[in-house]
Amino acid sequence: MKINLDDVDLGFAVNITVLREVLASLTMQGRRWWIASDPADAVRNGWLTIGHGDKRCEDRLNTLYYRVPVLSGDEPGGRTERLVVLLESSVVSPEQPGLYIEKGRVVEDEIEDILCFLLPILRAMAARFGMQCPKEN
Repeated sequence: MKINLDDVDLGFAVNITVLREVLASLTMQGRRWWIASDPADAVRNGWLTIGHGDKRCEDRLNTLYYRVPVLSGDEPGGRTERLVVLLESSVVSPEQPGLYIEKGRVVEDEIEDILCFLLPILRAMAARFGMQCPKEN
């Protein structure tokens, strides 16, 4: 996964240990977040997959998967907990768009997907590092 850092505004660069702790603490409306790919593969792939929704459910109505870029290029001595990923909206990409049922029709809403996935993570990261976040409307 090649990324252009010129497009990055404000995000978090965190190691997988911190990311795992933050994701484990998140739950909203029955949805959870988790690292869904093998961190050992992240260096080779250039990205790490994060799941959002219900781990036991694979359909796009209930679970989405996003790829986040790996910034550190080396796997120090096979220790994946030191890998650093970037969490910022311009570099996070969905594996597939989510699906929603509206008025009896199945539709996609990429904006809603990224907001539901990334905003809670960014707010939790900000809280972890003692930063203030704007309140949701």
